[in-house]
Amino acid sequence: MAADRRTKYTKSVIRQALFELLTDRPINKITVTDICKKADINRSTFYSYYEDVYALLTSIQNDLFEDIVFTLSKENWFEDVLKLVDDNKDLCQVLLGPHGDSSFIRQLIYLGYENSMKVWKETYPNATPELLDYFYAYMSSGVIGVLENWVCSDYKLSTQEVGKILMGVTMQGLNFLEENDTDK
Repeated sequence: MAADRRTKYTKSVIRQALFELLTDRPINKITVTDICKKADINRSTFYSYYEDVYALLTSIQNDLFEDIVFTLSKENWFEDVLKLVDDNKDLCQVLLGPHGDSSFIRQLIYLGYENSMKVWKETYPNATPELLDYFYAYMSSGVIGVLENWVCSDYKLSTQEVGKILMGVTMQGLNFLEENDTDK
C-alpha cells in the first residue's frame, strides 16, 4: 500500500513539474532533465514511469480523455464536461493554453462527433452528411474556442455562465447576443 501511495505521489510530482514548465515553453523545448530538476527526482525515477516527455504528456492526455469519454456517456454530460474542465484547471490551462498541444485539441474536437451526428441526423433528416460534417467542424471549433477563452481568462466565469453561453450560441447563434444585450 505504501508503494502505491509513493508511486501516485511521484507521478503527481512529475506531472506537476511538466505543467509548470509548459506554462513557459512548448513541449518540444522541455527535456527529461528539466522535469527531473523541477520535480527534484532522479532521471531513473522518471524513466521508471515514462519513456520520454511526450509519453508523459500522452499519459496525462489519455487520463483526461478517459474522463471526458466517460462523462459524455452520462445523461447530463454538458454540465459535467464543464465541471471536469473546471476540476482540472492546471491541466486544461496547460493543454489549451499558448504552449498547449494542438493534437490534443484536435482529439478533443472529435470526441463528440459520433453522438452529434446521430442526434443531428434524426433532428435534421434532410441535411446531407457533408453538410453535417461542416457544421460539426464549425460548432466544435467554436466550443473549443469558448473553452480556450474561459481557461485562458483564468476561469473568470462560473461553469454555469460558460454553459449558458455555449448552449445559447450553439442553439441560437447570433440571436443569443440580441437576447442577452445588457444595454436594453
